[in-house]
Amino acid sequence: MPDTLNDLTSVFVKFATHPSLTAKVFVAIGGLWSLRQTFSVLGFARLYFLRSSSLKRYITASHGDTTTWALVTGASDGIGKGFAEELCSRGVDVVLHGRNERKLQGVKEDLLSRWPARHIRLLVLDAGTAASDASQLEEAAASLQDLNLRILVNNVGGAVTPLWAPLIDRSSSDVGQFIDINARFPTEITRVLLPQLTRCQPSLIINIGSGASDFACPYIEVMTGAKAYNQAWSKSLRLEMQAEKQDIEVLHFQVGMVQSNAAQRATSLLVPSSRQLARRGLDMVGCGREVVWPYWPHAVQFGFIGSLPEWLRNRVFLGISLKEKALEDAQLKSR
Repeated sequence: MPDTLNDLTSVFVKFATHPSLTAKVFVAIGGLWSLRQTFSVLGFARLYFLRSSSLKRYITASHGDTTTWALVTGASDGIGKGFAEELCSRGVDVVLHGRNERKLQGVKEDLLSRWPARHIRLLVLDAGTAASDASQLEEAAASLQDLNLRILVNNVGGAVTPLWAPLIDRSSSDVGQFIDINARFPTEITRVLLPQLTRCQPSLIINIGSGASDFACPYIEVMTGAKAYNQAWSKSLRLEMQAEKQDIEVLHFQVGMVQSNAAQRATSLLVPSSRQLARRGLDMVGCGREVVWPYWPHAVQFGFIGSLPEWLRNRVFLGISLKEKALEDAQLKSR
């Protein structure tokens, strides 16, 4: 230890007595930092503005003239419906999943009115109950066996009302609902469909997450915990497909605020429409990353928040959470 201290002292004295050497060191450090930032900016520009999506490799028929099919979970509204619209516009036939057959039928009719050449199927399945019911899952998978299913979009997510509530006020049923819909169902539906995705490869699995899972968010800790599981599971599944030498791409999307019928927000730079988010998401296919923000303003927004000191970052999310809770409480009281 004394020798180490002496060595450090001598280095410090050397720098202090040779200003030119000190300046060179700081110039070198500054140059390396600038080089890193330059590569970061160039990488960002390439990812979001310069590269082309490789989605076509999953659409081009490799099994005769069979059309490619995609299953989109939670497709009756919001991001799921946006993905269904965007996939139809790119020549993919779609299986719409949801628990409300009437809503799904409405989406089907809307899609066919705009893309009459496409084929649409419905998969009516309650994610909350099916997540722990192997027979329902196996039956669902069997109903899709005749399709050239090559794309799976795990979008379904769910929350109980109120969304913003202290854990002490949650019931066991509430907690189970959050975990089953947001974590267990995506895992289970992927498990039962993997044999088919393997048979029809190259295949693509897209898992939709939430930017909130990267931060501390009071009142929705169970849901964000389930979303954090999804991200970790997705990353490991991607690596497993590589280890098993399967041509199955697994992508996890982090998402910020999005406009939909369920979330009545005005669209803006930081709040895209559901279809706009889906379009950007499909453009990310083949980007080589395991986790990515498909919508670049969200990447900038959450990247900035993530760079803040922890105490300030927590204060930001505490303020957002309290505001959302107060808004929801007022809405519930007015009903």
